Amino acid sequence: MWVGQIRNKTNNDSTRIGIMKKAMKSSRQSMTRLSAFFFTMALGASAFGDVYWNGGTSSDWSNPANWVNGLPSVPGAGNAVINPWGIAAPPAPTVSTLGNTTVGQVYLATGGGLNVVSGGQLSIASDLVTGMWGSTLTLNVSGGELNIGGYLNMGPGGSGFDGDISISGGKVTAQHLTFSPASTAGMDISGTGSFVAPSAANLANINYWVNSSHTITANGGALGWEVLIDTTTLPGSVILTASQVPEPSAFALFGLGAAVLGLIRRRS
Repeated sequence: MWVGQIRNKTNNDSTRIGIMKKAMKSSRQSMTRLSAFFFTMALGASAFGDVYWNGGTSSDWSNPANWVNGLPSVPGAGNAVINPWGIAAPPAPTVSTLGNTTVGQVYLATGGGLNVVSGGQLSIASDLVTGMWGSTLTLNVSGGELNIGGYLNMGPGGSGFDGDISISGGKVTAQHLTFSPASTAGMDISGTGSFVAPSAANLANINYWVNSSHTITANGGALGWEVLIDTTTLPGSVILTASQVPEPSAFALFGLGAAVLGLIRRRS
């Protein structure tokens, strides 16, 4: 009888020890998985969120040291926000090299700007937005290429917010274009600059912005200049360039003068 009790006690103790070992092992595995989870989150935090321009080193768009949270082209990155703090504006980023891309949208925050110069290329996966939270600096394209996969969205914040684009060289391509009627944002084309809308669906709005609201101007709206709307060079697309209005030739003026003089003589 005592032997049986001892054996049962020994077996029970062994069972308890086994259960405790399994529980401890399971707990260690859970802690390991939890630690790995937080470690992975810590490593991936900069790759799965918006990125912010601070211009800490220079105005070079492609320099990672000028960005908080990594470059806008890093897989998993969110939107790129230029000057998100709205005060003590850093130098506006300048795109001067080929192959620059973004994963998300680009926002020019209050006081933020962007320059694309000769030899530069920036391809934005989605929208480029100016004048969202306040007036922004002018988006200057003096050369190179700016390709926008979604909307070039100008001044959506309204309330008189400014967020202009100046295209004096190079080419800007956007799938869609929109201006907030409540903002003062506009587009000016000059020099060799051009704007391309790949879809003719933009034509009606563009005609209005060029000919009625004058939201899109040529050479700063100077006399003798007009925005040329070209729908033939690239069928299905709309191309905007600045064109000088031909002045009447001296010969034409002479002919007009002669006609007026002849009319006066006949009446007399």
